[in-house]
Parts: sequence; C-alpha cells; structure tokens
Amino acid sequence: MKVLNDKNVGLLDNLIKAPNNKPLKENAAAGKGGNGLSDKVELSSRKQEIETIKEKVMALPVIRQEKIDQIREAIKTETYNVKGELVAKSMLKSSLLDEIF
Repeated sequence: MKVLNDKNVGLLDNLIKAPNNKPLKENAAAGKGGNGLSDKVELSSRKQEIETIKEKVMALPVIRQEKIDQIREAIKTETYNVKGELVAKSMLKSSLLDEIF
C-alpha cells in the first residue's frame, strides 16, 4: 500500500506519541480510583444467539437420510414423479451459483 499524503501519517504518529497517552494498565487503575470513570465493553446477546444457531446447524446431518429413503422407495414403486421444469430450474440455479461463488 502506498501512502500518498504524509500529513496523515504524521498526525497518527503525534497521537501515538502524545504525552497525555498513558499505558493501558495505568488507565485501568485510574478508572477504578480517582474520578470514577472507566471503560467498559459489553457484548450483545445477539452474538450468543448466533453461536447457538451455529451449533445447531453444525449438529444437523449433511445428508437427510429419511428424504433419501422416501425417494428411493418412490422410485422402486414407480410412483416418483418429477416435473421437468423443476429439474431444469434447479440445474440452472446451481450452475449460476457456481459461477458466482
């Protein structure tokens, strides 16, 4: 990456080297005592919801065996009927998604 504007780099250096910037441990200790101000980080409950859903999805089997068994049985009894339109639509959708991703 090429930096074209050296003024921004200088400003960043000045902020980092400023004398009023204290190390992190000193700021934490000062927040507990003196003026009663402190930094606080709170994670939203949304993250926990996402983690729970992610775990449930990962626990699901990749192959739905009951669906396979139903189709297999329908093929054996010659009652399996698929519309050509649905097959074509699914093939095109799959092909387009493969090109995009």
